[in-house]
Amino acid sequence: MEMDSVRSLALWETTTVKNSGTVQTCPSGGVAFADVLQTASQPEESFADMWKAAYRKYFPQGEGQWFYHVMDASGLSDAEWQHNDFPFDRLMQEEPDASVLSWRPSRANPSQLDAQVQAKTQATLGKHAIFVPPELDEKMKNDSALARKVASAVERVYSFHRPQPFLPMPGTKFYGTKTYGSVIVLNAEGEVEHACVTSGGGMIGPDEHTLRQIEREQAKKRERREAAHRIAVEAAEKHWRLAAIYDTQYLKAEVV
Repeated sequence: MEMDSVRSLALWETTTVKNSGTVQTCPSGGVAFADVLQTASQPEESFADMWKAAYRKYFPQGEGQWFYHVMDASGLSDAEWQHNDFPFDRLMQEEPDASVLSWRPSRANPSQLDAQVQAKTQATLGKHAIFVPPELDEKMKNDSALARKVASAVERVYSFHRPQPFLPMPGTKFYGTKTYGSVIVLNAEGEVEHACVTSGGGMIGPDEHTLRQIEREQAKKRERREAAHRIAVEAAEKHWRLAAIYDTQYLKAEVV
């Protein structure tokens, strides 16, 4: 009877650890009871943490600001969302501007190089917002499997928009740091309804070897300009000396 109790305890310990997702054994081959308690007491990762982890997986270069909004924003149309004038920056705030949900464009779709479009893009850099409908937020709090499923959908967005390897043209180099921003809108089923990833910062310029070459060429041009200037000055001085000699001789001739 005593042996059966020990066997039952060992079985309970092993089952608990397996259900938690990991199996740890003691040096003797049994399960560490203290490890079971520690693993079982660990809180479930929140969906907000999963969302941030998904971003960091593909964009490890910066943290930025994070805005988790429990709000249904899935009613925006694709046409509005894809318009270059759409005010993404007003969604990426501590208190999002609810009027954006009824936003309509006031002009034809401008170029992404338009000054106003560029200003809005710059305002989104380093900021990340996600919109979760209230009913979905409540479900994910009580259903970790659903939270992981939705997080996987969000991760696919970041995977698709991940930074591409920089392939410089010969003699060029990327300077500075590229910064990103993102906003994701989920619907009540946990699907990604809308998503946008913005980027900016940094610049492409000549690499060190090319810079030194440009400096050498500029120095040669400067030397040529200085040499041409000296020749011009010397020619002018010679001209005026000859003119002065000619004038002196002319005056002497007149006197005689």
